[in-house]
Amino acid sequence: MCILVDVEGIDGVGKSTVIRLTADELRRRGYLVYVTSEPSDSPIGLFIRKNVLESNLEVEPTALALLFAADRVVHYNRVIRPKVQEGYIVITERYIESTVAYQGSQGVPIEWIMEINSTVAEPDLVIILNAPLSTVAGRLTSRGTLEYFERNISFLKSVQETYLRRARERNYPVIDASRLIKDVVNDVLTLIEDKAQGKCKNNN
Repeated sequence: MCILVDVEGIDGVGKSTVIRLTADELRRRGYLVYVTSEPSDSPIGLFIRKNVLESNLEVEPTALALLFAADRVVHYNRVIRPKVQEGYIVITERYIESTVAYQGSQGVPIEWIMEINSTVAEPDLVIILNAPLSTVAGRLTSRGTLEYFERNISFLKSVQETYLRRARERNYPVIDASRLIKDVVNDVLTLIEDKAQGKCKNNN
């Protein structure tokens, strides 16, 4: 058995890059690492990506929360849990807290969101990446085509506030992702190695 790490943050904060570089360094240090993300590659996840995130379709927030929860059940049972049991550090880009932050900011009750996600395990570690909205807006603009939630900076501000409130309530570490990437990665590495100590096999 090893651990599940959830890296969270609003769109454009740099999650994908930080996760990729962190995973590379953990592997170099001898850990088994598996990187995944949500929406997943399951049929439900692909439906969400194609028909919601990459389209202009307006989906009722409660229905969207249910779709994400359904994808998460499949993702956890078919991908995350087996890899954790095999001894991998599993790093997922988005998990339960993503639905809490995004659909919670759309008015869906957080208690209900937690209830519909109660059949999957909570992560061993949740890391929130945070950056000023001006930095995030610049990064998103450089992407060209924007996804569903990336098009509204005022909404992302609300999501960011929800993430930071949850971090205070649940003692999640918050990392300033506007700094040099190497400094951000080093902070994430330290958090993961501290959590993995005694749980995950290191082959070095």
